[in-house]
Amino acid sequence: MTIENVKPPRPVQQPRVVDVSRPGGTGLAVEIDASEAAELLLSIATLLVDEEHDSYELGAPRIEELRADAPPELLREADELLPFKAAAQLLGLVYTTPKPRTAAAFLDHFRATDPVEIRLHLLGYYTRGHHVTEPETIRQAAEGDAGAISELVAALSEYVDPDKRARLERVLHADPAVSKGELLDLLSGWSEHVLPAIVPADYASLAERDVEAKRELVRSVPPEQVVERLAQGIHWVPGPDIDRVVLFPAYSPRPWVYMSEYKRVKIFCPPITLDREPAAPGDPAELVRIYKALGDASRLKLLRRLQDGPISLTEAAQEIGLAKSTTHHHLALLRQAGFVLIREGDDTYRLRPDMQPEPGALLAQYLGT
Repeated sequence: MTIENVKPPRPVQQPRVVDVSRPGGTGLAVEIDASEAAELLLSIATLLVDEEHDSYELGAPRIEELRADAPPELLREADELLPFKAAAQLLGLVYTTPKPRTAAAFLDHFRATDPVEIRLHLLGYYTRGHHVTEPETIRQAAEGDAGAISELVAALSEYVDPDKRARLERVLHADPAVSKGELLDLLSGWSEHVLPAIVPADYASLAERDVEAKRELVRSVPPEQVVERLAQGIHWVPGPDIDRVVLFPAYSPRPWVYMSEYKRVKIFCPPITLDREPAAPGDPAELVRIYKALGDASRLKLLRRLQDGPISLTEAAQEIGLAKSTTHHHLALLRQAGFVLIREGDDTYRLRPDMQPEPGALLAQYLGT
């Protein structure tokens, strides 16, 4: 696929970046950056989502409308080249993009990046602690070793369905330079034709103002508290292998939070929140979100199990007898509603200590009783 006569992306103002040392002098730094490049990738993941569309703030009708309006060849190429949210694996390349991290700057950086390096990002080579097989196997698969490719695909079998597994295998057997060219065409076309329809017209200003509004929080609390405050329901304790936390607030996937790593950098993409009106007492939207999270037998079963203590995703999937991907979705809805925390790093889930919100009290408040 080739997109001809690609227009330059909309200009984006210079983002504000905050770098601060962690209180206490441990040297862990935090950077928060408005990034159109991250938004480009996460908008692809959002429109390709397999989960219930109405769990996104965009809403199912809007996502379906955006898919219907997008050029069919772009959706087809995105689904083939970046399956199961693989676009988010390129967030490490966003981090290494020179500032300002606009879509145009990212595309230039992508052109200059070695094809095998791009494939390493896509395969999650730099996301330590989340490898499905040995890192060296992933590297060899990225370089085209047939045995390593077979081993990697087999390791992914429990995470993806046979169709996605077959697509991944086809991509891995393709020439890395050819795949890079196809990806570049896809990303360029998406930047021109799809991204402007997803984000608001004032996205550049909104993203920068959102970063500015979060500046004092970043300055005043330790990095792990920054993550928990900005990324609802995520409890993160930095390990010794991480030197820097980078946050790219995002609009498209709200309220979902994407996470990635690149070498010694941990990347979070929490929601942009500046455009939200403060929730009024008894807000029906809040009630809908909470009762939707509780309105499923599998999610209630997970809450009951979590009363006995933390569980891993594998244990949770076994508990309710569903695939890991489906179980992850259930747990994410409980996290977004304020019932569950995930401890990022060991990927264990636990009940929030305060078990907020209280559905009965909120309903009574809404009904005025």
